[in-house]
Amino acid sequence: MKEVKVVSYKEVGFDYNVCDEIYENGCGKDVEGRLLDVEFWKIVFEDRLEWEENELMKKNIKRMVESISKLDGDVLVEF
Repeated sequence: MKEVKVVSYKEVGFDYNVCDEIYENGCGKDVEGRLLDVEFWKIVFEDRLEWEENELMKKNIKRMVESISKLDGDVLVEF
């Protein structure tokens, strides 16, 4: 069995509303109560930045990417 590190979205500096919107747009489900790995968020954020037009949203996403840039991809973010 592999041990993984779990951190809250607040600990990594995520904006809950932005993450919820991105997750819901992708799969139609709420992010509440989920454990999603850092690698997932890196991929999702990069994808969203490619087409996002809202400058405030881009700024928030870039800030969140920076906040997880040094974390291992296996770390789980809890919402």
